[in-house]
Amino acid sequence: MRHQDDRPYEVDLKGYGRTFPHAFGPAEHPLFFTRVLVSPEGDRLLLDVGKALIEAEQIGQDEVSDYLSISFSGVDAVNHFFGPSSLENEDVVLQLDRTLADLFQFIDKQVGLDKTLIVFSADHGMAEMPEYATELGYDAGRIYGDEVLAMARKISGAVFGSEGLVKDFFRPYLYLDGNAVSAKKLNRQNVATAIAEELARKPGIGGAIPSSGILLGQLSGPAAAVRHNHHPQRAGDVYVFQQPYWFMFDRGPVAAMHGSPWRYDTHVPIIFVGPDIDAARVGRLVHPIDVAPTLSALLNISPPAAAEGTVLVEVVDQSP
Repeated sequence: MRHQDDRPYEVDLKGYGRTFPHAFGPAEHPLFFTRVLVSPEGDRLLLDVGKALIEAEQIGQDEVSDYLSISFSGVDAVNHFFGPSSLENEDVVLQLDRTLADLFQFIDKQVGLDKTLIVFSADHGMAEMPEYATELGYDAGRIYGDEVLAMARKISGAVFGSEGLVKDFFRPYLYLDGNAVSAKKLNRQNVATAIAEELARKPGIGGAIPSSGILLGQLSGPAAAVRHNHHPQRAGDVYVFQQPYWFMFDRGPVAAMHGSPWRYDTHVPIIFVGPDIDAARVGRLVHPIDVAPTLSALLNISPPAAAEGTVLVEVVDQSP
């Protein structure tokens, strides 16, 4: 089998195993609840909570619209440890489909699907495990946070004579030591730009963008998405992201990761299902942030103050 069940780069959670069957072990085990999450059972437990909430809050039992949001995280957790091409991922997706069917049957009985709008989406995709991507012929590998930090400090030492100008790296940002920069009478923005230019040439680094460049909007292509993850008062000095198919995260028991601007990380479904919505497939580019203003328009209420998305006319124009 091409996607075999036992691959050395999958993660064994201290006895959870890389192959089926996966045993949770005794409840007192320190990783018991983590193991439950890294399985379809975590989603099923959340389903029980959702059902209890619907009953306790009497959702859908009067003329006022109710909003219920449930985040099933089993697919996310399983992918982190086993990767998207694993049998574990196939299983958790199949089981999630059954869990959703159970939820919709319950809602139909309690409220009626003819009175319910269902919106389905995700907050991110998932990269393939770099070892498997390499087997498929892609340029892939792993680069860890401490390696990014070491490279940046080495660049700082070579260019400015001091590795101490670089304080730390917390993915995705590299942070400079403001006091050290001032002590050498250097311009912080110039230091960040110089380090970013050299860092971007290193293997595994897809881009290194100084915060000044982000603020000025000097971005194009996939890197343009970086500006959505930048807050001037909280961000670091250089935003660093990996090349396609490369893994960039801290060292530890993680097989696959997300968080890059590449399509496999950013392409997610957005599905609206309701009694007044005709079946259709929309080919234009839309975004998850469009969901909130679209729901607001359907409910005839003001969108959240910080909403940046646009109303999906394909959904709203069909409503009565």
